[in-house]
Amino acid sequence: MAWHRVGNKFLSQSEYDDDEDAKWMLGLFLAGTIVTGFLLHHYLVNPEWYKAIRATVTVVPALGIGVLLAMLRHIVRILLLIAFILAVVAIIIGVISSLI
Repeated sequence: MAWHRVGNKFLSQSEYDDDEDAKWMLGLFLAGTIVTGFLLHHYLVNPEWYKAIRATVTVVPALGIGVLLAMLRHIVRILLLIAFILAVVAIIIGVISSLI
């Protein structure tokens, strides 16, 4: 059984996996919420609306997208891995084609 040191404590493999999963969940929630909130506020919200309406139109969908990304974190991780692999392949093909 593998043990991983995190801070001042040692975690078993399942505890470490849960810890890493929680970090991904929090990161995706924050990133989804912040990006969605910024885009909604910048492109959708009218400055003439009341503050409560502007806040509601910005915050509620942003939280919803953040929760959705946190729930789909395994799929997002797979998609990010595929995107990274494709980027590396594209760079290798670009280097090879520039050498020919």
